[in-house]
Amino acid sequence: MKQRILLLDDEESLIKWLSYALEQKGYDVFATTEPETAISKIKHEKFDCVISDIKMPKIDGFKFLGKVRSIYPNVPVIFITAYGSMESAIKAIRDGVSDYILKPFSIDEILDRIKTNLSKPRTPFNTIIGSSKQIHDVLDMINKIAATDTTVLILGESGTGKELIAREIHNRSKRLNNNFVTLSCAALPETLLESELFGYKKGAFTGASTDKDGLFKAADKGSFFLDEIGDAPSSIQMKLLRFLEQKEIVPLGSTKSIKLDVRLIAATNKDLMEEVKKGKFREDLFYRLNVIPLMLPPLRQRKDDIPVLADHFLRAICEREALGEKKLLRTTSEALKNYKWPGNIRELRHVVERSAVLSDSYYIKPEHLGLEVVKSKSLNELQEVEIKRVLQECGGNISKAAKILGVGRATLYRKMKTRKPLKKKR
Repeated sequence: MKQRILLLDDEESLIKWLSYALEQKGYDVFATTEPETAISKIKHEKFDCVISDIKMPKIDGFKFLGKVRSIYPNVPVIFITAYGSMESAIKAIRDGVSDYILKPFSIDEILDRIKTNLSKPRTPFNTIIGSSKQIHDVLDMINKIAATDTTVLILGESGTGKELIAREIHNRSKRLNNNFVTLSCAALPETLLESELFGYKKGAFTGASTDKDGLFKAADKGSFFLDEIGDAPSSIQMKLLRFLEQKEIVPLGSTKSIKLDVRLIAATNKDLMEEVKKGKFREDLFYRLNVIPLMLPPLRQRKDDIPVLADHFLRAICEREALGEKKLLRTTSEALKNYKWPGNIRELRHVVERSAVLSDSYYIKPEHLGLEVVKSKSLNELQEVEIKRVLQECGGNISKAAKILGVGRATLYRKMKTRKPLKKKR
């Protein structure tokens, strides 16, 4: 299969020349002078490499890079520009660009850069999908803090993707080649949690027949994601405070401290300040953790991201389960947007997976979701819009439209007869 390249530049002559040259070398190229067209294409299709100008009239390359990274954080992005400077090169690298090349350049030069970037082992980024302002704000914060060693406290409701964000911070940091260790404070009883975190010496307790390193030791030189920090028992809170203040731990049964270089990223769905007021969480630990708070928005506040996320989950599930290609009807996407999603992204993924597995048709319809996502009146209105759209796409061919909609010809005729006549524009 040919490797795909997306090319964005406001110079039409350049993209025609470059597209032709790259296609001659066996690449599949999509070229455009319109940033919005490029962004829309990236949202719905996969590319192996993106090439973009920096100075463009409608959007600059850095803003475009941010949008690309919010959809596919791991795709190589190469900047091409006639306005090179040390400042712009540094900013490009800091913002996550893969390479930087000055105009004018030869075909051999750009081909060499493309080949080099495509051959690099890709960091296993977990795709953070979405183009809403809320998710862009989160990604902007990640870009600012990833290179530091500062403690981060990720806040948000259950299912908003706190571990995904923690992994992204690690993957964009200088620690990415070292361990990313995770543990939930709510997953283990207090005695077991302490030994898992800090390790123990032989004879520290009944059954401790050998020395064992804890997870903090395993995370040395890397990052430790400690989830549900609000559920940590008081004894664990005290030891965590010591680690944050002195960067050292003491294993159970030992009197010697161990110095460690670990970046701590904590997360909770609780209001820790309220927990402090109730006496359930140490105030000094709260302020040590809350150096950089990062609030994740609930899914109901990023409605425009829901169809994109659902499409992503559907493709992944169909590929994993060998279900063949399936698509969401527009009415289904609208129905998903109308639901409140108390379980956030986790619930959306489960709903899409269930729908994909249980549906026998090519299209996933609203009724396949298993949720009362819209009122019946709204659903009927959505069906009218979908029928009209599919009929237009099929050139009025009833049989073809009925097949796409997954209904019989008679059912489609009946729905067409009951449709409200469109009001004529005056």
